[in-house]
Amino acid sequence: MFKKDERPMPAVSGGESSVGTLIGKGTHINGTIKVNGSLRVDGEVEGHVIVSSGLVVGPSGVLTAEIHVQDAVVAGRIQGKIISKGRVELHKGSRIEGDVHAAVFKIEDGAFFQGNCTMGETPPHGEKKELPMPQRTGTQAGKGSS
Repeated sequence: MFKKDERPMPAVSGGESSVGTLIGKGTHINGTIKVNGSLRVDGEVEGHVIVSSGLVVGPSGVLTAEIHVQDAVVAGRIQGKIISKGRVELHKGSRIEGDVHAAVFKIEDGAFFQGNCTMGETPPHGEKKELPMPQRTGTQAGKGSS
């Protein structure tokens, strides 16, 4: 079912899981966090978060950060930008204020999202991906022929 090097996303509800790094409730970190593997945040993080695999933000987790991740499951709060190569899921009770760029973006009933969402292929770091301008044919809207 999974590719050889893939693991299922850790559960949001807590308990035992295959999380590589845990930032526990009551912990506050300010700075840049780079994780080769998965990360679960139940505490508070400010700054930049770079995760090569899955990010789980538990119900008590609060991130004020720019986040680069493969996949993310959010039950807590995020203020900032999420750039995901894969999937971002917002669970009931979660709150995101900021922009999300992901291949797949799922929002459950009861989640809060305020920001911009861009879906599709992630552009390389620092490079803006230009979208082609649509070609217009026929008459312009609001102008008829005389």
